Amino acid sequence: MLMARHAATLEDRPLPAAYAEDVIELLPSGEDVVLVIEQDRSPLGAAWWTTRGESLLEGFQGVPEVSMAIAPEVRGQGLGTELLQALVAEGDKQRRPLVLNVHLRNTAALNLYMSCGFRVAGAGRGWFGVAMARQFRRE
Repeated sequence: MLMARHAATLEDRPLPAAYAEDVIELLPSGEDVVLVIEQDRSPLGAAWWTTRGESLLEGFQGVPEVSMAIAPEVRGQGLGTELLQALVAEGDKQRRPLVLNVHLRNTAALNLYMSCGFRVAGAGRGWFGVAMARQFRRE
């Protein structure tokens, strides 16, 4: 739940309430892929995909939507790259394209997503949302 709260806000804003609609919409279900890095039983970062809800992009119904968050105190240490690469590898293994929504102002995330093969595919959610998509790699 904490990582979903981090994923639902920009780094300079306060965390939303655990029951906020934006947070609830990000929570994975039992069938979704979830990766977590913990230290002393506290989450440092998480990356997951969900397949429920409205599709982010037209023509991508049922395509997993990626969410991720890194605790502020450990950002910039490569955890996001490690988590996203592992999630993308799982998408490739399952031969699934992936989509995500990112705030235009979140340049660190935009750069990370592009380095892992995501490309801008249209307008995302919110005033400054950018939708990105990545096709799976055939082996």
